[in-house]
Formats: sequence, structure tokens, C-alpha cells
Amino acid sequence: MRTTIVTMVALLVLTVFTGHAQAADPQRTEPYPIELQVGEVFQICKSGEVICPVTAPLCDDIKTAYAVDTPDGLGFKGISPGWTLCSVMSVNRLRRVFRITVR
Repeated sequence: MRTTIVTMVALLVLTVFTGHAQAADPQRTEPYPIELQVGEVFQICKSGEVICPVTAPLCDDIKTAYAVDTPDGLGFKGISPGWTLCSVMSVNRLRRVFRITVR
């Protein structure tokens, strides 16, 4: 029983530190590139780029892409050719930025 508890605590600590290491990774501060076709939807939670669920979606140019609800959570849908920056707030209170190019 004690071994199980110690193992669970160790895994929890490892998970917390791994999450902080990813947030501090300088490569993750750059916008995550996404390429979509018009009408295609990028499912944010399935990308592995954020800790889900996510909230507060924002897109600079909603004529190019905007946030939509999907069965798996929020997504970004390509509307017309061009590019825009969109972002979401993760449960760990970090905002992740995506550079969406629609072809």
C-alpha cells in the first residue's frame, strides 16, 4: 500500500514538473503553424499543443479563420485564403498562439 502511494505521488510530481518544463520551452512560445483548406477544421485538443479543455478563443482576422465547437472541444475552421493568428487559454492559464494559414 505504501509503495503504491509513493509511486502515485512520484508520478504526480513528475507530471507537474513536465508540464512546467513544456511551458518554459522557448520553442513553444512561437505560434504553432497550422495549414488548413477552406472549410477544414483543426481540432485544438487533439493537437497536443495545449492542456484541455480550452477557453477564450481569439482570432485576429475572423474572415480567414475562427473558433468552432467540435465533438472533441474547440477547433479552428478555415474560412477564406490567407493567414491569421488565433489563440486559446488552457486550463493551466497559459495562452497558446497558432498561426493559421488557409489555402
